[in-house]
Amino acid sequence: MMGENRNYILAIALSLIILIGWQYFYAIPQMEKQKAQEELQQQAQGTQVQTPQTGDQAAGGATQPGANGGVQVPGTAQQTNTAVTREAALKQSPRVTLDTPSLRGSIALQGGRIDDVILKDYRETVDPTSPNIILLSPSGAPNPYYAEFGWVADDTNTPVPGNQTLWSAPSGATLTQDTPVTLTWDNGQGLMFNRKIAVDENYMFTVTDSVENTGDAAARLFPYGLVSRHGEPKTSGFFILHEGLIGVLGDQGLTEIDYDDLDDGPQTFPASTGGWLGITDKYWAAVLAPSQDTPYDGKFS
Repeated sequence: MMGENRNYILAIALSLIILIGWQYFYAIPQMEKQKAQEELQQQAQGTQVQTPQTGDQAAGGATQPGANGGVQVPGTAQQTNTAVTREAALKQSPRVTLDTPSLRGSIALQGGRIDDVILKDYRETVDPTSPNIILLSPSGAPNPYYAEFGWVADDTNTPVPGNQTLWSAPSGATLTQDTPVTLTWDNGQGLMFNRKIAVDENYMFTVTDSVENTGDAAARLFPYGLVSRHGEPKTSGFFILHEGLIGVLGDQGLTEIDYDDLDDGPQTFPASTGGWLGITDKYWAAVLAPSQDTPYDGKFS
């Protein structure tokens, strides 16, 4: 019995040595490094002006597959507006106000994007007067991060809504948990695009895209959705914490991809059914959950 107690005490002592050693040699240097980086960034923000964006790049997207099973590419290089501050970027598009018990912000009518989401119940620090967490921000703001939905046409001569398209919304519309908002856009060739956006009392948006064809010619369209983030964000760097691209894609199951894993090119997951995909930080994630009974092509790029 005495020998067992001695072994038990020895095991505890060794565990403490390992924990203390890890804290001293890894965790503390990492925190000091992160703190130094934050101080440098704060110093730079006083004088730095954001450089123009060269295009909107999809960080994670899902499309319904075409008849040939190929991926319909959701985002090619596109011209974007540039602003110095988040507030200036928000003013570059007319907007529909977003207000729920958990969220506030707005939906951009230019592009029909969900790109202004602030968490009412969470703040940047434990100080109750510190700023609320900003989850999504528009293109042109520092650290753009947003959700976009759209269509790719089989015939390139068929106009479809893009990131510069100005959608129409009912006058005075506000998106709440009780009042969905439907955006509309007419392509001028007999196709009327409708986008119904609903949100629950917490954090779940439901986006329903539909098209009405009043013309004489048939049109073949492929829907897509994406979560896009411009640039690589600052990460905590802890090996036990995944920050980056993440998803559960059909038979592939749980997939976790670091940002630097994409240096060799995009990763695609064709013909998945069920699951979800998106981007996660230390505390927050923004993900797409496609229709759970319809095949889709998933892609990280």
